[in-house]
Amino acid sequence: MAPITEQMIRQRCEHNEGVVTTLEEISLHQLNIEKIEVIGVLCKRLKILLLQSNVIGKIQNLHKLKDLEYLNLALNNVQKIENLQRCEFLGKLDLTLNFVAKQGLLSLHSLRANVHLKELYLVGNPCADWSGYRDFVIATLPTLEKLDGEEVKPSERIRAKQRLRELTERLRGELVGEGLDPDAWVDVEIPPEYDEDELEVIDSQFEERDGEKHRPWCPATRVLEARENEAEERAAEEKKRGERDRIFDKPPAPRRERLEEVDENQRIYNKNEGRWDFTLLDTEDDSSVVLTVPVGKFLDTSLIEADVQPTYVRLLIKGKLLQLTLHEEVMPDSSKCERNKHTGSLVLTMPKAGRGPVVGKAKGGAVNPYREVMGRGSAAKGGAVSVRGIVSPKGEGDGGKAQADFLIREAAASSSDDDDDDDDDDDIPPLE
Repeated sequence: MAPITEQMIRQRCEHNEGVVTTLEEISLHQLNIEKIEVIGVLCKRLKILLLQSNVIGKIQNLHKLKDLEYLNLALNNVQKIENLQRCEFLGKLDLTLNFVAKQGLLSLHSLRANVHLKELYLVGNPCADWSGYRDFVIATLPTLEKLDGEEVKPSERIRAKQRLRELTERLRGELVGEGLDPDAWVDVEIPPEYDEDELEVIDSQFEERDGEKHRPWCPATRVLEARENEAEERAAEEKKRGERDRIFDKPPAPRRERLEEVDENQRIYNKNEGRWDFTLLDTEDDSSVVLTVPVGKFLDTSLIEADVQPTYVRLLIKGKLLQLTLHEEVMPDSSKCERNKHTGSLVLTMPKAGRGPVVGKAKGGAVNPYREVMGRGSAAKGGAVSVRGIVSPKGEGDGGKAQADFLIREAAASSSDDDDDDDDDDDIPPLE
């Protein structure tokens, strides 16, 4: 169960900029509080205190709240009205749905010192079922203007005063008949905390009906149910947090000490553990592939390890792996790795295997789908299209060389079609 702490109070006083000493109103409802504490020491200027829907069994530790005007203890376990005499300005007291029994009416005399008390709510308590309840309360507290939300009329007050002696004798006689000592009840001390042995006894006294436990209705039952609900809510929250962590908060990849060896038949996947914003581009002459990784200007080069293979490249940067497959084979022995002097970016240049000069330019500047592969989805740039690779290799057909010559002539013709027709210009002399 949640005890009242300074941290809890600060979390509930955001409307006062987190200042506790000048706080005038606070709501601590539905927190399964069992005991009133700390409030009278930290918040001496309180005027409104809302403690409804808890399991508080005793009114205590409020004697320093001289300015308190409204106290709400509805839906708690209060059995006796006490310890409010020093709350001089108390004007409204709500004890709805507590456990103030018929003998608890004798404790109402303690509220006579609260001369500003105008409203009292005892509806839902066992004492409200007594036939002389309303007249007894009105006659005992002459300053009341409302009881259980209903105004006290002058005629009703006069009649209640006339019946007070009779009602008091009847109440004491009924208590004696039930085996209770009225004088002893006034002086009885309600324990500030619940007896765990009593809770165990009440927990064992239940009836099984419709597949549910039915305990006797008493303060201990409300405490047990509050604790069970709290345990269920905590378990549900833990389950929800675990499910959320499983889906969204995946554990970080372990730091790699070095590049691991790759088996010959192992499939290579693209990986970017460091989430580097890299770029993978072809050079303008289509002779090399250039990988640029912005590793930062102040990263020591000793923390970088590179491995270039014909079909893939791997970089280990601060223990994070960057692994990329290449769309064309490169020459690892001719590759070069450098750092930019100004930005510190890592630049890895990998010459393509078996490449010569570009033959021609595609008609209309067609885009080569293999010209550019960006780390974060940048658009590819257009450029010359190489016709190599679509020609049959030597020895795989008689028409290989003829087909290559035809494609070269077609690429040159396509390039010349895009130029202006110079023969129609009179300023150009004819060819001889």
